[in-house]
Amino acid sequence: MSVRKRLAAAGLTTVLSISGLGLAFAPSASAQGACTGWRTIQVNHNAAGLKYRECDRYSGSNTQTKAQLYLWDNKHDGKVAQGFTATGSNLNGSWHQSWHRYYSWGNEKHHSPLIDTGWHKGHDVHVLLKTVKG
Repeated sequence: MSVRKRLAAAGLTTVLSISGLGLAFAPSASAQGACTGWRTIQVNHNAAGLKYRECDRYSGSNTQTKAQLYLWDNKHDGKVAQGFTATGSNLNGSWHQSWHRYYSWGNEKHHSPLIDTGWHKGHDVHVLLKTVKG
C-alpha cells in the first residue's frame, strides 16, 4: 500500500473514530430528565390510589421538574379520585410554588391514562390525593 493510501486510510479511520465519539457526547440524561422510582399513595382504605414519579432536568442554572402519574378510583361510592400536583422549590425552609393543577378520575374499571404534567420551573413536586364528590 502506498504512503498516500495509508494516510488516506488513517485519515478515514480517524474521522470515523471522531464521528463515533459524537454518539458518546450526545445530550446527557440530564437534558432529557432523570426520574425517581414510582411511589404510591392510597386514601380511605384504598378507595382511591395514585402512583407517581418525579422527574428533574437541568440546563445551566435552570432547573425544571415534572410529575408523571396514574389515578385509581377503586370504590363505587359516588366519589372520584382527585390528585393535586404542584411544582416549585423549598427555599430557606419555605415552599415557593411555580405551578399547580388538579386531576380527577372516576372510572372504577381501570386506572387513568398516564398523566404528564409537563416541565415547570422548580426543584420539587408536591403530590396530594383525596376523594371528592363526583
